[in-house]
Amino acid sequence: MVSITHSNDGSIVQRNHALRSLLVGVENLLYFFLMLYFTGAIGGILFTDLNDLERDFPMARLMWYPIYAGIALLALRCFPQLLRISVFNPLILICVMICGISMLWSIDPGISMRRSVALLMTTMFGLVIAARYDWNGMVQRFAYVFGVLAIFTLIYVFIDPARATHSEIHIGAWRGPWVEKNYLGSQMTRGFIVMMCAFAMRPDRGWLWIPLGALCFLLVVLSTSKTALLACLAAIGLFFVLRMFRRYPVLRIPVAYFLVAGLVGFTAVITLAPELFLDLIGKDRTLTGRTDIWDALLRSIKEKPWLGYGYGVYWMDQLGPSYYVRLQLQWGIPTAHNGWIETWLSVGLLGVLSFLMMFVWTFILAFQRISRGGAETYWVILVLTAFFIFSLSESAVLQQNDFSWVIFVATAAKLFAFEKPYWRNKPRENYFTQIIYSGIRKD
Repeated sequence: MVSITHSNDGSIVQRNHALRSLLVGVENLLYFFLMLYFTGAIGGILFTDLNDLERDFPMARLMWYPIYAGIALLALRCFPQLLRISVFNPLILICVMICGISMLWSIDPGISMRRSVALLMTTMFGLVIAARYDWNGMVQRFAYVFGVLAIFTLIYVFIDPARATHSEIHIGAWRGPWVEKNYLGSQMTRGFIVMMCAFAMRPDRGWLWIPLGALCFLLVVLSTSKTALLACLAAIGLFFVLRMFRRYPVLRIPVAYFLVAGLVGFTAVITLAPELFLDLIGKDRTLTGRTDIWDALLRSIKEKPWLGYGYGVYWMDQLGPSYYVRLQLQWGIPTAHNGWIETWLSVGLLGVLSFLMMFVWTFILAFQRISRGGAETYWVILVLTAFFIFSLSESAVLQQNDFSWVIFVATAAKLFAFEKPYWRNKPRENYFTQIIYSGIRKD
């Protein structure tokens, strides 16, 4: 009887273990699919008509409901951890809340409410990822997503070159499954950064991450996106600067000196001789028409400077406040091509200052990791730098259904929660404890 009982207990344990493994596998697949969908690649193929970019696909909006349901399911799966990390991130939640209450003064309250809910779910997805995985687990999963995306883009260009490359404007530039080449450039820049950081955390997987990183960089070049290429080069430079800071403490002062000197010189060139810099990157003084857009939008901002027009509504009505901007510039401008101006149009100076305070504090927490953090230091510095660069040319701030916002929220959430460092070969110590003890040692 004893042996039979032990045999039954053993089979129950095995079945429970198999069931748990199956559930974890399904969970990981769900995370992977949701991340992939947020990149916009699937929607770009299924719900975009390149001959009529303003064509409405009702299914494109309906597809987000099961996506949000999946996020809610994952949130329930790690609810205690999600609750804890949300408590540490009031600034992110305040920014989202401001977007939500903007429906009270919005020129179209219904759209503001709907898009605010979408922003809330997008932000929740970032918080769920931060709550569910440690630094390494999060970065490795991002790497798998971008790796698959890069390989798919390469294959897709050869399968359907007419769809995946520009044939009228920017002839020959690759755009992959997205609408425009800059989308490919920005996504592959993030992929390139992810591959570098995944390699820094797991060098034993260099056989995978190095070739995929090279592929991401190649796709950035083929997109001909100058902003994306500059962001990649900046990421490479910062990666090696951080590596020297961490591995060779004796070089920190001279490296910091040359870094500051380089930034001062770069600022001086842009300020005193902007034509030289613009010629170097192949841009005109209008940054391909962006400065004209910004000048026109500043007039709209002056009409509602404090609270804006309501979240996500400025561009919706063809005869609304954006009409005169489009009329003046003679083309159907879809966005402000600047995250800060887009936020100002949506939720006014109140929203801009709230996000600015959160962003600056996030950067401070990221730089503290240089002296106290582990391999995740590469990730937080490079991701925040890339986010800032793209926020100057893309509407990437507080954007619903946007993967760059998901990545930013997940990274900022971990920083605000003092997530413990990721050490490859050292004991993992609580980050908050490190700060306390370092203060005691100094005293």
